[in-house]
Amino acid sequence: MRHLPRSLPLSLTVGLLGLTLALTGCTPNGAPDAPASSIPEQTSSAPSTPSAPTEQRVTVSAMGDMLPHQAVNAEAKTADGYDYGRYFDAIRPIYQSSDLVFCNEEVLASATSPAQITTYPRFRAPTQFAESLSRDVGCNDINLANNHMADYEQADIDRTRDTWDALQPKLIAGANRSSEEQRTIAYAEINGMKIAQLAFTAQSNMGHTTFGLNTTDGPLMDEQLAEARKQADVVMVSMHWGTEDSTATDAPQRELTQKLVNAGADVVIGTGPHVLQPAEFIDRPDGGRTLVWNSLGNMLSTQVPVNNRTGGIAQWQLVRTGDGPVTVEQATFTPTFMDFVARGVSLGARHGLRILPMSQADERVRSEFPGESADSRYAFVQKTVGDQVQVVR
Repeated sequence: MRHLPRSLPLSLTVGLLGLTLALTGCTPNGAPDAPASSIPEQTSSAPSTPSAPTEQRVTVSAMGDMLPHQAVNAEAKTADGYDYGRYFDAIRPIYQSSDLVFCNEEVLASATSPAQITTYPRFRAPTQFAESLSRDVGCNDINLANNHMADYEQADIDRTRDTWDALQPKLIAGANRSSEEQRTIAYAEINGMKIAQLAFTAQSNMGHTTFGLNTTDGPLMDEQLAEARKQADVVMVSMHWGTEDSTATDAPQRELTQKLVNAGADVVIGTGPHVLQPAEFIDRPDGGRTLVWNSLGNMLSTQVPVNNRTGGIAQWQLVRTGDGPVTVEQATFTPTFMDFVARGVSLGARHGLRILPMSQADERVRSEFPGESADSRYAFVQKTVGDQVQVVR
């Protein structure tokens, strides 16, 4: 027979009830405990600090005319091809960290055998010239609009573009395999900016197909400037123009410059005169400023005169803060010297080719040009380029 549990004593029952109420936080009538203080809790009313606007930057370096004369090709020859990059060993640290490295390939790179290679006055370099500019020099923004690009046939332009297709530069413009390719603007997305590269030449030594070479005469330039300005954050334009061996701009150059400025170009990169010309910032109608490098001179060649051997590396920053417009800042120019020993008048009578920063070239400048020095060359560069960009010593 089961036994019912005994009733607990009254005193123990009351004690357990009190303990239960204490643990549940309730008073005997079920009301919550009174708050410890009747003063409401204070919350901070200080405004939060807004985050700083994001900044986007693209660093651009640009070098002038690349002309593989006879000695340039000869000294670049290796057992299994060509290495033009060795000429740039001393200056590569100046530009190798740039996002874009602009190079003016002023020749066809279409020769597939030694017999096809030619130099001045009609240039045709080996396809390895383009390959070495990409692999060994670091060029990734390529201009093909120049007076030597039509020195031979449309097939040579086609082969030059085919070679560059395999190398996949970030930007390439100026010469084309078809009308469709000519109408296609080169764009690249770099560090959050959409950059357009246009390229045109005011000169051609030979005739060419209507689509093979981008020229300044005709509607193409105006049409592409307008389209690029609509589509891109930055519009850079390469212009092959000017009077050869003149450090001053000519009237057609200045007329074209104003057209580019009015169309909203952000940067103009001038090539062609084979010597330096002024660099300047020009105010635009839209409130921006255009950086114009009228001529970057020669970078790689065996032209003998001292002004032809004085080139340099132009550099600038493309900067955008938040949702604002892109501005062009920190424009600098680092002078270089195309060093070689010239003996005789033959283009092949040059040896010991290399490109030096002017800061390392004093002895060689004095040796090749009595009465000249690195200091005199710096003075020439400063006078020619002007004071709107910083000349780096």
